[in-house]
Amino acid sequence: MCAETNSNLRNKEESEKYYDVRYSEAGSFAYMDDYWQDWKKKRIFDLIKELDLPERGEALDFGCGNGVFTDIIRQALPNYQVYGMDLSQAAIDIAKERYKECLFFHSGDASYNGKKFDFLFTHHVLEHVYDIEKVAEEIADYMKPASTMLHILPCGNKGSLEYNLCMLRKDGVNPDKGGVFFFEDKGHVRRLTTTQLSKIFSKEKFALIKDYYSEQYYGALRWISEANPLTALKMANPFYGKDLEAKIKILKIGALLVFLNLLRMPINIMNRLKSKRINNWKNNLLYTASLIFYPLSHPFDAYIRERAEEEWRRRKKESNGSEMYLVFSQPS
Repeated sequence: MCAETNSNLRNKEESEKYYDVRYSEAGSFAYMDDYWQDWKKKRIFDLIKELDLPERGEALDFGCGNGVFTDIIRQALPNYQVYGMDLSQAAIDIAKERYKECLFFHSGDASYNGKKFDFLFTHHVLEHVYDIEKVAEEIADYMKPASTMLHILPCGNKGSLEYNLCMLRKDGVNPDKGGVFFFEDKGHVRRLTTTQLSKIFSKEKFALIKDYYSEQYYGALRWISEANPLTALKMANPFYGKDLEAKIKILKIGALLVFLNLLRMPINIMNRLKSKRINNWKNNLLYTASLIFYPLSHPFDAYIRERAEEEWRRRKKESNGSEMYLVFSQPS
C-alpha cells in the first residue's frame, strides 16, 4: 500500500529533511494519522501477542513516525517499556505529545547508544531506507541476545494481483530501484522478497522463524478501492501493456479496480471526513451527499472487507502476497 509523493530520496540527510517537512506541514497529528485503519492495527496487535516473547522487557518501534504503532505495541505488551525512534524530529515531537506512556527519541540521540531491546518492530520502514545493509547492522546493534523482531513491508514475491499486474506492463517493475512496483511511493527505494530480506538479516545472525503474507488478491482490491481514485486509474491504464494481450488483461483488471473504487467511494469519503474531524460547511455537505449513496455503497464495502479478512485468515502462510510480516530471532 502506498501513496504518491514527490520525493526521490538519496541519503539519510535528505530523508530526515523530507519527513520533517511532511510532519510539520501536515499540522497536529495529521500526517499518517488516519492512514492505517483499525483492522490493520488489530492484525498487528494480534501478531505481537502471539509471539513467544519474555513476559517482561523493552521494545523498540524502529522508524516509529508519529507513534501510532508504538502505542499498539504498548497495548500488546503491557509489561514492557516501549520506545519509539525516528529520524524525523517533527514526528518524534508529535508522538511525545500524543502517546505519553511510551518513550520516544531521535535516531541521532547519543544517550541511547548501546541501548538493547528484547523486541524490535518496523512497519513500512525498510523500503524507505537508503542503505539496507547498514540499517540491518544498526537494528542488530539494538538487540539483546535471543531477541525477536517483526518487520512489515511490501513483498516482491511472485503471484500477487499487484505482481501479476506489474508483469503485464512495460514499466511494471523498476530494476534500478530494487524492484519497486510502478505505482509505489517515490520514496520507496526497494521491494524485497522473503529470501532477500532473510539473507540480509542472516549476516547479523538472525534467522527467519515465522512468515505471514497478505494482499494476495482481495487484500489488494481492498486497499486499491480505498485509495485515491487516480491510483486505480493509473493502475488500470492499458497503454503501458507489453503487448495486445497484456493490454486487454490490464483493461479487465482495471475495470474491476475502477468499478470497486467508485462503488466504495461514498463510504471512503465518509471515513476520511470522520477521521479528519474538521467541521465546516464543505465537509458537512460532502458528508451528507455521501450519506445519500451509503445504502448502495455499504454491501460492496462490507463484501470486500470480509473477503480480505477471510483471505488473511486462510492464506496468510501463502507467500504470494504483496505485503509480508517476517519474524526473526537469534540464538541465545
